[in-house]
Amino acid sequence: MKLTLPDLTLLILELNHLLDTGRYDAISLAEVKQHIRDGSILRFLRERAAEDVDLSIYLDSDLDGTFEKFYVTYLQNILNAYGGNENRKWRVQNRGLCLLIAWTNEIIQQGTGWQPNRNMAGVEYSE
Repeated sequence: MKLTLPDLTLLILELNHLLDTGRYDAISLAEVKQHIRDGSILRFLRERAAEDVDLSIYLDSDLDGTFEKFYVTYLQNILNAYGGNENRKWRVQNRGLCLLIAWTNEIIQQGTGWQPNRNMAGVEYSE
């Protein structure tokens, strides 16, 4: 599987949907961190949210486990570097899903190569 920006943004949409339902507000920061540590965060979300989330593109169709391994490893690196500073750095202190959204966004921000669609932006920008 080739990792693309849409893979990460689609994951953010799935996480945002879970957050929007309000049914998963009880997923704590500690719980998310524990599942990041043990590498089971995507599987935990699929089990916990059942029909409310579709992570099959990341877990079922990714036969060699590339996305899951990349995502978990990146989250583990963020946790090791910044764990405990979530409120100061990302303004997150209450909901584990918010932490996952913030850290997935962080993965995108640390990447390279993204360019805005000039047709959609409607304004000039410098490269």
